[in-house]
Amino acid sequence: MPTLKCTLRCKLCSNYMTMFKHPEHIPVNELICDIDRVFELVDYTEWLQFVGGEIFMRNDLSDVYAHCLNYKNRFDKLILITNATVLPCEKDIYVFKQYGRHMQIQISDYGKYSPQVDAMTELLRKDDIPFVVKKYHGDLQHYGGWVDNTHFEDRGKSKDQLWEQFTHCGQVAMRNFHMYRGKMHGCARSLMASTLGKITPAGRDFVDLYDKSETDEEKREKIRHFNDAPRVSCRSCISFGDDVERFPAAEQKK
Repeated sequence: MPTLKCTLRCKLCSNYMTMFKHPEHIPVNELICDIDRVFELVDYTEWLQFVGGEIFMRNDLSDVYAHCLNYKNRFDKLILITNATVLPCEKDIYVFKQYGRHMQIQISDYGKYSPQVDAMTELLRKDDIPFVVKKYHGDLQHYGGWVDNTHFEDRGKSKDQLWEQFTHCGQVAMRNFHMYRGKMHGCARSLMASTLGKITPAGRDFVDLYDKSETDEEKREKIRHFNDAPRVSCRSCISFGDDVERFPAAEQKK
C-alpha cells in the first residue's frame, strides 16, 4: 500500500482511510526496499497489487512500477486499483506499456464520484493497457455493494462460528497477503485495523519484514501458515457473506 491519501471520503472504506488523522504517502525508496524484501521471502506470487487510498494522486510511483519489472518472472500480473478521480501521469503510462499483458488496472466506477472513468478508459485503450471496470453505482453493483466492516469490537463468536467464517472467507481462499510499511498480514482488515491501533494481532497473524529477532526461514514459515487458522481480526469482522447486509458503495462522509 503506497499511500493512505485518497480523493474520496467513503463512509464504509474497507481500508479505513478516513480514520487516519495524518494520511501519508510512503517514500519511494521505502516501497522499493519492501518489494525487494518480499521477494527475498516469497518465491512467486500470482498478483503484485497496489491500492490506496488513491494511487494516481502520486506522480512518483513510476520508479516503483519500473523496479517491479526486475521481478517480472516471479509474478503473473501487476494489479493497480483506482477510483477514477485522477488520471495516471505520463511517466506511469510509459512504464505500463513495458508490462504489456502482464498488468491490469482495475477501475472502481462510483458513478458521480468517479469523474474520470471515460477519460481513463479512453487513455488506457489508446495505449493498449489492460483494464477492467467494476461498477459500484446504481443497480447491480459489483458484489451487491459494500458491507459495513468499520467496527472493531469483538463480536463474541464461538470457535465454530469463527472457523465457519474463516473457511468461507475470500481472503483465505485467494491467499491474499497485504503489506504496509514492512508489515505483512494475511488479511487487509488485520493490517489496517492493527495499523490504526484498533486491534492487537497475534504473533502468527503477521510478519515484520525487518524484525531481526526472526530468521528469514522463520518468517517464511509464518507466511506459509497465515491461512491455517482464524486471526484476531476475524473476531470483529462482519464477513462478506451473501447474508450480510449490503450498502451503496462510496457513500461520502460530510
